[in-house]
Amino acid sequence: MASSSEILELNLTTKNQEEKGDLDDHYPSGESEYKKLGPQKNFMVKLRLLIAYPWERVRKGSILNIKLRGKITDQVKSRFSSGLSLPQICENLIKAAYDPRISGVYLHIETLKCGWAKIEEIRRHILDFRKSGKFIVGYAPVWHEKEYYIACACEELYAPPSAYFSLYGLTAQASFIGGKSTYHISLPALNLKLSPLLAIKSCYQLLSLTNQSGVHKGVLEKVGIEPQVERIGKYKSFGDRITRKNISEENREVLTTMLDNIYTNWVDTVSQSRGEVSLWFLFSIVLLTYQRNEFGFVSFTGKKKEDIESFINEGVYQVEKLKEDGWITDIKYEDEVTSMLKKKLGIVEKKKLPLVAYKKYSRVRKWSLGLTGGKDQIAVIRASGSISRVGGSFFEPNSGIIAEKFIEKIRKVRESKRYKAVIIRIDSPGGGAVASDLMWREIRLLAESKPVVASMVDIAASGGYYMAMAAQTIVSENLTLTGSIGVVKLKLNFGKLHERIGFNTEIISKGRFAELYVADRPFRPDEEKLFSESAQNTYKRFRDKAAASRSMSVEKMEEIAQGRLWTGDDAASKGLVDAIGGFSRAVAIAKHKAKIPQHKKVRLVEVSKQSLSLPQILFRMMTSAMGLNHLKDGLISSDEVQARMDDGIMFQGSEGSSLAVADPIFNLLKDYLNFV
Repeated sequence: MASSSEILELNLTTKNQEEKGDLDDHYPSGESEYKKLGPQKNFMVKLRLLIAYPWERVRKGSILNIKLRGKITDQVKSRFSSGLSLPQICENLIKAAYDPRISGVYLHIETLKCGWAKIEEIRRHILDFRKSGKFIVGYAPVWHEKEYYIACACEELYAPPSAYFSLYGLTAQASFIGGKSTYHISLPALNLKLSPLLAIKSCYQLLSLTNQSGVHKGVLEKVGIEPQVERIGKYKSFGDRITRKNISEENREVLTTMLDNIYTNWVDTVSQSRGEVSLWFLFSIVLLTYQRNEFGFVSFTGKKKEDIESFINEGVYQVEKLKEDGWITDIKYEDEVTSMLKKKLGIVEKKKLPLVAYKKYSRVRKWSLGLTGGKDQIAVIRASGSISRVGGSFFEPNSGIIAEKFIEKIRKVRESKRYKAVIIRIDSPGGGAVASDLMWREIRLLAESKPVVASMVDIAASGGYYMAMAAQTIVSENLTLTGSIGVVKLKLNFGKLHERIGFNTEIISKGRFAELYVADRPFRPDEEKLFSESAQNTYKRFRDKAAASRSMSVEKMEEIAQGRLWTGDDAASKGLVDAIGGFSRAVAIAKHKAKIPQHKKVRLVEVSKQSLSLPQILFRMMTSAMGLNHLKDGLISSDEVQARMDDGIMFQGSEGSSLAVADPIFNLLKDYLNFV
């Protein structure tokens, strides 16, 4: 007799097979359509603004000022949280388009630390904002390819004479600190019994002695640490940084493909954006290649892909060349841009430009602008960061996705009758295999009662994909990093290091495999066999569930699994993803699945808002400033199998603009070897 779990899988697989006829093009696009408010609705908005809270008051004719800089998360920020929030950036642009008090948007763009999917989402909302007819001006003193990808969507773009820019191409970088190791392609979590500070101090001392030698050894081999790795899937590169001295051919193949996809998308999008000019300039463009308007601005000109690639390979560093070739509108200092905006709004030079900061405007409710409504509710659950099974203590709060907390939210949504559908936003490189599987089960149960759409952000790989595949429909951006269906196990043997520093551990055990994860010695043959078989078993469960979830044969899934990482477009062509798009498309598909007409408004209910107490916020700020969070994240004791992508891979723009997350282990060694 089949178990309830098997019946659940069978029912959902059948349901998925029936729905697979819906190709990407058959799903609603979710594309934004700006609709000017009618007289009655316009009157209601003005009335609501009159009775708005004091902190929602905005002067008429104001400009929304958004400073895009640093890290951008997918979490909705509380008023006490610092940093930028993708959902709030996008919501602010939507509100500004309809807010009669906002005349336009001024974007101050500098170096960003996020992936391409978030960049794509922001760019999409800039283009949607432009449909309102309001202006959006960009100012970029420091920028690379990623920042320009956003900036070129603006109607006008300015840079100072001293602007530091680099449009020299993209790179993919993988770092290695490994050496001699026991390494199997068929990758346990870190299991450190040695005091971390003692180990690191020893590493520092030994490195200072061995750096003089010409022998080509990895960092860990020099200090006497032997990684013992079991990875399932030839493309599963997690662990390569601590077991290899160079890149594997399989990893090189994956990184080359992904880099080609990112580069091609960048060139294609930039070439198209050069032709995206406002009606303000349309007549002048018909007359000449470009023409100055009454304010002295230069409109963007269309460019061929070949011209863009030629520009990149030319190695341009003069800002004057950017203006000459139409990459920017003009060269201006920020005070000159401010004066220009004053002139645009009819404000005398002596008066202050009415700017509204991003954080203040985030407190303006959508209700005040008539952008809410609709009785039907869709729950939004956000899951960002590495996956772990349980949370930490007050003094060691785990960041990322905590399975036990996530499951609580899923169950509450499942038991509630008010939600018509659910969107799960995933931005995770993976983590604990057990935690991933427990969340997969709860999402599956949720999908039995109501439509569930998984919406991927920058990364939804390995454990992140494990979560997503439980949903009925998966939506990703074209450059989301996903897949990586594989598992790893890793043990670090500190035997030689312990011997060098005179550290000794005596172990008394009972049971044949009781010392499996002892850090003082390598595996015995029977331990190594058990270690390998355990990882194989976890991988098979992962692969088979992925095959059932995506209505594929196990053989077909094996071809595209093997721990390989895919970009969204490639994942869609392989059947790992259903549709390409951002959050708005996920909402449209959720409405479609819930049989809610596309023209009807729905209420999106954020289930995952941050709810930290003030003491917790202060404590996190302190630990972050001291660097203790790196120690906790980098050296965590666990013997759990990991479903995690290689987060040590860096996609970089020219001049090292980071496009992905760095490996916590490598960062830990780098930071603390300098500190101790």
